[in-house]
Amino acid sequence: MIHNMIRYLFINNSVLQIYSQLPQIEYPLDVNQVIALLPNCRFMTYDKFAEINNCSVDDVIQICESKTGCTHYEIDNNRYLILCNNGSMSNNSGRKRWTEAHEVGHIMCKHFEISAYSSLSENGFLVNNPKFESEADYFAATLLAPFPLYKLLNIQSAIDVQDMFGLSTEASLYRFKEYLRWKKGHRKTSWENDIINLYKLKGNILL
Repeated sequence: MIHNMIRYLFINNSVLQIYSQLPQIEYPLDVNQVIALLPNCRFMTYDKFAEINNCSVDDVIQICESKTGCTHYEIDNNRYLILCNNGSMSNNSGRKRWTEAHEVGHIMCKHFEISAYSSLSENGFLVNNPKFESEADYFAATLLAPFPLYKLLNIQSAIDVQDMFGLSTEASLYRFKEYLRWKKGHRKTSWENDIINLYKLKGNILL
């Protein structure tokens, strides 16, 4: 049911919008460059947030209800603060990249505006919503490792996904399995052509 509710076209176009604004497209994608495109959004580590607020990282984890990352939305000023736990030993570079992209997904999908007066907790953090989480995951996957580029980049295995896009081992395996399903009986769309053309224009490739 949730799968059918995901706004795939909206999210695809959001990724295309980001790609069109990036001065260069290189993989693994630097999500901080994406965050810099959002004028009302800042990024901060758990460590820095803890230092500023004179509390411990464990306190920040409790506030965010997440060991990896979260986003705070300031309703009155329409501003976002993405927080990520870069110090977590279990949070490798691939996982960090995914967490950051997932949080950007919540912003680009306008989950905070949709829930501003109903589902936001009192401290400004989004209450868990299965549809929102699925959309943010789809956004992260499409932003970091878009299927239309796999043939161009000669992606033929989960290891290729990991090496090219910098995802975790687990995420790379899942993403490649999804790609094989996607490829069966697939018809190319204008969105895919646009992503490919943008990468050819801005990507670090020899044509």
